[in-house]
Amino acid sequence: MPEKVWLFNLIVLAVLLEADLGRRKIGWFRVLRPLIASAAAIALFTTSVPVSGHNLALEAAGVGAGVLLGLVAHLFVTVGFDPAIGKKGGTRTSGRPVSWAGFGYAAFWVVVFAARLVFIYGTGHWFAGPLGQWLAAHQLSGAGLTDALLFMAIAMALARSALLAVRGRAATRHAAGAPADLGGVLDQGSTASRVARGN
Repeated sequence: MPEKVWLFNLIVLAVLLEADLGRRKIGWFRVLRPLIASAAAIALFTTSVPVSGHNLALEAAGVGAGVLLGLVAHLFVTVGFDPAIGKKGGTRTSGRPVSWAGFGYAAFWVVVFAARLVFIYGTGHWFAGPLGQWLAAHQLSGAGLTDALLFMAIAMALARSALLAVRGRAATRHAAGAPADLGGVLDQGSTASRVARGN
C-alpha cells in the first residue's frame, strides 16, 4: 500500500493521544480536533472512492469496525464534571465536563494502530500475492482496501468524539441536578476520577 496510508495512521494516532491523554476539559474544540485532522488527511490522501464490485461493502465494513473501536476506547476513559473550572468570585457559576485517560487508553490505541500498520506492511511484503488473488476473487480492488482502512481511521475518531460529547453533556446534566455540596465530582467513587482531580 502507498506510504500515504502509513502517514495518515500516524497522524490520527498522534492527534488522538495528544487530545485525550491526562486530565482534559471537554469542549467543542477538543471534541472536533481529531475529526478535523482526519477529514483534512482524507481530503489530502484520497483521490477517488471505488464503488464497483464489492468495494463499497468493504469500505462500509471499515467504517463499522472503526466505529466499534472508537466506542471500545471509552472503556479506558473516565468522564465527569469539575465545578472548579471557570469559577468566578467564589461562586459556582460555571464548571466544565472533564475526562481522564491514562496508560490503558494509550496502550489500546497503540495496539490498534500497530496492528493496522503491520497489516499494511504485510500487504506489500508478506502476502501481496495471496491478497491480490483474494481481492480479485471477491471483486475488490487495492484502492478499495486502502480507502476502507482510511475510512476506518476516521470512523474511530468520529465515534470517539461523538461518545465523548455525549458523556460530557451527561456529566454536566448530572452535576446540575446534584446537591451543591457534592461538588459535581468526577464519576464519584472512581479511583481514576480521584486521580483526575489531583487527589
